[in-house]
Amino acid sequence: MTATWETATADPDPLSALGATRALGGLLSTWEAKLATEAVEAGATWEAIGGSVGVSRQAAWERFHHDVAEFRHQVKSELHALRDRHRQEMQSFRDDVRRRARGHRHPH
Repeated sequence: MTATWETATADPDPLSALGATRALGGLLSTWEAKLATEAVEAGATWEAIGGSVGVSRQAAWERFHHDVAEFRHQVKSELHALRDRHRQEMQSFRDDVRRRARGHRHPH
């Protein structure tokens, strides 16, 4: 983001600077959505988020709720995958313990 800002403010060609400014706007929008998501996850209200970006709570919700929902969905998916992997590892561990216990009781 710093490099984009420097390009936007230092380039003597107004068209290059304008393009860099547009890219910077895109980066800021992405960053803003990420921060709004983090704020919601930390317990901030839509009113507080709206106030911090100069809009109403309704406008903040409209602007950011898809990003928040996507983040929650991603976290939930990762949690389910972790739980499933843990279950599989525990089942493999139990199977291994059972195999070893059977081998120990009946040495060949």
